[in-house]
Order: sequence, then C-alpha cells, then structure tokens
Amino acid sequence: MSEREQFSWVWLGALTLFYGGYFVVITVLEAAGEVGLFTRLGLLTAAAAASGLALGINALVARSRREPGEETRPDERDRAIRSHARSVAYGVLLAGMILVGCVMPFGATEWEIVQATILVIVIAEIVSCRVVVASYRRGWRV
Repeated sequence: MSEREQFSWVWLGALTLFYGGYFVVITVLEAAGEVGLFTRLGLLTAAAAASGLALGINALVARSRREPGEETRPDERDRAIRSHARSVAYGVLLAGMILVGCVMPFGATEWEIVQATILVIVIAEIVSCRVVVASYRRGWRV
C-alpha cells in the first residue's frame, strides 16, 4: 500500500469516526435541548483535534517505515489520482454549498446552516478519500 493510499485510509477513518461522532452527539443534544455555543465549539474542536492527531500519528508511522533516502515526492500517477479526486470532491462540495447557501436560508436556523456547511465539507473530503482509495485499488487508467 502506498503512503498516499494509507493517508487516505486514515483520513477517511478519522473523518468518519470523529466527525460522525460529532454529528451524532450534536443531534442527540439538540433533541434534548441541551446544546449551547460552547458545547458546539468544544465538540467541533475535539473532532478536529482528534482528526489532526490521527493524521500526525500516521505521518510519524509512515516516516519511521521509510528507507533512508527513499523518494517521497508524488509521481505522475499520484498527481493524476489526486487531481481526479479533487475534481470529483469539488463537484460534491459545490452541489452541497448551493443547497446550503441558496435553499437553506429560507427555512433553516443559523445553526442548522452551520451544521450543514460542516457536513458538506466532511462529505466532500470523504468522497475525495474514497476516490483516491478506489483509484489505487482498481488501478488508475488515463
């Protein structure tokens, strides 16, 4: 497994686990009516910090596995896969932002719009990671 595929797997897991947990907890707290500004910010900060910690640990593990002098720059295939993943994720992000920015302001609360924005960003990142993983697994053909 290449280092970039491993990074995508870890990032995909971190997004799913930590931000999925964030949205579950926020939904439960909103249903109970017990969520305030600092609770929201604290939970979001915890999800972001945990995701960053997972990526940091992954980077340290990947660095420790490298041979001295091993080439780590992306080659043409890596750049093509990343470019394809970003273009697909951009479409998802654009569609989500149109929904959030053009439809939701007419009937949603401010926090619903904020939560939907965060959700759309997370979904776009998940799509990007999935495209990268699928491209490495299935082989990239231009």
